[in-house]
Amino acid sequence: MRLSAALLLACVATACNQVDLKTAFEITELSSGYHDAGVTDTGDNKLVPSISFRMKNVSAEPIRSVDMVVFFWSVEFEQPKELDEVIITVINSDGLAPGATSDMVVVRSKQGFALQQQARSELFKHRLFRDSTAKLFLKRAGKLVAFGEYTIDRRVLLAAPTESASR
Repeated sequence: MRLSAALLLACVATACNQVDLKTAFEITELSSGYHDAGVTDTGDNKLVPSISFRMKNVSAEPIRSVDMVVFFWSVEFEQPKELDEVIITVINSDGLAPGATSDMVVVRSKQGFALQQQARSELFKHRLFRDSTAKLFLKRAGKLVAFGEYTIDRRVLLAAPTESASR
């Protein structure tokens, strides 16, 4: 009998703590562009898509342990092509209180575009350049929820935001 009561209380507590991730957060301070990833082994200048933002908890409940899957995409020969997939923790086990905003989150693709001995600013004029998109998904307790899609701005990022930790 005690075991049944304990299980019932645990189930009720878990059900009450279920939050719709899609509506519980909003993105603030969004910025994107192409991060200067340096020079490749072959001497090419490499730029990679990058997106930074903060997560704001707009729900009435504190939310803990949320990961994000970011897919970077481009279009090649009129076909969508995945460049990279990055999985990061956006809300740790300490949680994010209602109305609170997370630290800056910076996500960069490892794959990008390389230019042979050309200025980085020439990337966007190059005939092989393709715009990139970041597709964001929130992940919690094995559940994946589509959260947003953002076109990466055509600009070279010279420095990451000071509060961020690149992931």
